[in-house]
Amino acid sequence: MDLGLFPALLLAEQYHQRWEIENTIDELKTHLLGRKTPIRSLKPREVVQEIYGWLLGHYTIRSLMFRAARTADISPLRLGFTGTLKVIRRAIPDFQDLENEQLPFFSRA
Repeated sequence: MDLGLFPALLLAEQYHQRWEIENTIDELKTHLLGRKTPIRSLKPREVVQEIYGWLLGHYTIRSLMFRAARTADISPLRLGFTGTLKVIRRAIPDFQDLENEQLPFFSRA
């Protein structure tokens, strides 16, 4: 509660950062994972591998959101994570039969 150590502006900035972190955790646990048991693996090595998989999935979705926003010339903040995840899940069957060269992330463009 010492205003010298924790000025109001610093606390306000940190509060915003905290909610960004909370939102990311929510995206990972609730929307991306979608099951009650957070980690299925029992061995430490597999736990780490599973967590890396979640983080890579989250990063991939956020990267796709950024690219889509840049293409549409809008702010990435206007795109929602859950909406983007729904679009990706609906599009999975369309992409399963494509060759690597036909996929957006593997193209040279």
